[in-house]
Amino acid sequence: MKSLLRLACLAAPLPLPAFAAEPTSVNVYRELVRHRVADVGVDRALDYNTRAFASRLLKDPDSPYSDLREDPPLTNEVWWLDFVGSLPLDTADKSATVLNMLQWQGGFTKARVNVEAHVDDASLIVFKGPYVAANAVKAGIDADIFWKARDFNGAMSTVAAGYAVALQLLRDEIRNHPPEEYEARGIKPDVLKRYLAQKYVDQLGEDDDRYIADIMRYAISKRDFSIDAEGRRQLPTAYRIARVAAAYSDARGYLNTSGYCQGNEPRSREPRSAEDIEKNRPLCFVAATDRAVHSWYRRQMREEAKGVRRAHQPTDWASVRLSFLINTVLFLGDLAPFFEFGEAAAIEELVGEGALAEDEAALAEERVNQLTCRIRP
Repeated sequence: MKSLLRLACLAAPLPLPAFAAEPTSVNVYRELVRHRVADVGVDRALDYNTRAFASRLLKDPDSPYSDLREDPPLTNEVWWLDFVGSLPLDTADKSATVLNMLQWQGGFTKARVNVEAHVDDASLIVFKGPYVAANAVKAGIDADIFWKARDFNGAMSTVAAGYAVALQLLRDEIRNHPPEEYEARGIKPDVLKRYLAQKYVDQLGEDDDRYIADIMRYAISKRDFSIDAEGRRQLPTAYRIARVAAAYSDARGYLNTSGYCQGNEPRSREPRSAEDIEKNRPLCFVAATDRAVHSWYRRQMREEAKGVRRAHQPTDWASVRLSFLINTVLFLGDLAPFFEFGEAAAIEELVGEGALAEDEAALAEERVNQLTCRIRP
C-alpha cells in the first residue's frame, strides 16, 4: 500500500532502534479488522469511521468526559462471539476481557484517582499530588524520568512528555532483556544513563537526542502496546505521551486556583462538549478519556511550538529539534487516534501475507490518504 509506505518514508529518515518491533500483547483492534475482513470482505468491514466506532463504545462521543456504554451494541453483533473465540486468551469471561482491552486500546478510558489509576502514598509523594500522580501512573512513567525530562525541556512540556515516554520505553527494554541481546535489539543503556546524569540540557549529545526521538516516533507509528519491566501492559504510545503532558500541566498549576476538577469529576462550570472547549484550554484530565487528553495535547503542542519558533533562530538546536518533532512525531501522533489508520495497517499485513489482493486494499489506502492530506501540518 503506497500510502503507508509513504508514511514510513516520511517518519523514518534515520535507522530506528530494533527493540520495538516485537508484538507484546494481543492487539485486539487489529485482530478485529482482520476477522471482519475475512468474514464479510473489505467494503463491509470498513463501513464506519472513527466517530462511528467511538459512538459504539462511548455514551457521548462528543464529550471529553464521556462514560463508557454499559451495553455497547458491538457486543450484540452476531459475529462478536466468533471473533472473541478466535483470540488466544485464557480468561473466565473472554467477551468482557476483549471488550475491556478494546476500550483501553482505543483510548476510551479515564485516569480517575484510584479508579483507573491506582495512586498509593508513595506515588503521592514522588509526583507531588493526586492528579499529577494519576496521569503519570496511567502513563506508566517512573518519577525520576518524569521530572528529569521536564527539567530538560523547560516550557516545552509536550516535548518533555515525548522524551519521558521514550526514556521509559528504553528503561523497560533494558530491564526486560539480558545485556548480551542489547546490541542486536538496538538497546543503548548508556543513552539513558547519560540523560539522567546530566545537569544541563546543552550537555546532551545530538546523537543521544536523536536516538531518543527515534524511539518515540517509532513507538507511535507501531501503535502497539508495550510491556514494562513489571510485566504490566502500557497504553499505546501516543496516549502515554498525552497523559504525561497532562501530568506536567497539573504539576505546573493554574491561574485558576481551584483547578478544573472536583474530586474525580470536572467542576460544574467546565464545558462538557469538545466544541465548547477553547483552543488548548486544560481539562479535568483525570476525568477525561485518553482520546480527549490526546486531542488537547495536539493543540497544546502547536501552541508551544509557536512560542519556541519566535524565541529561537532557525539554526538553534532547540528549534531544529522542535521542527523534527512537529514534522514527524506530531504528524504520527495526529494519526494515532484514527481507526482508519489502524485498519490500513492491518489490511496491509493481510496483503503481505497473500490473504488479500492488492486491489481489495484500495479502500483502506484511500481512507488513509484522505486523513494524511487533512491532518499533515
